[in-house]
Amino acid sequence: MNITDPVTVEEWGRYIAPLKGAKLFSQAIAANTLNFVRMLQDEGFSNEEVTDVLLMFALQFRKADLDLPNGIPGEYLSYPDLLDSVAALSPNTRV
Repeated sequence: MNITDPVTVEEWGRYIAPLKGAKLFSQAIAANTLNFVRMLQDEGFSNEEVTDVLLMFALQFRKADLDLPNGIPGEYLSYPDLLDSVAALSPNTRV
């Protein structure tokens, strides 16, 4: 496994977990694009798995106590909306 080139959802989780600050921000912005989503889909990721990877980025911002990027031109989805949708599915869980 090459952590600089993750190929599974689990490897993406291990790649994202240590990211902080500017590195987290830049990687999360790059991941939240249609090009990145298409790349993952071309690698065989399902729509649910793509969402899982993006959710891991959003959760890492919460873990690092940083504001989520929002309203970035060309973003695939809204990180705050993604976290809100997960919280709505499980109201007793803090995401």
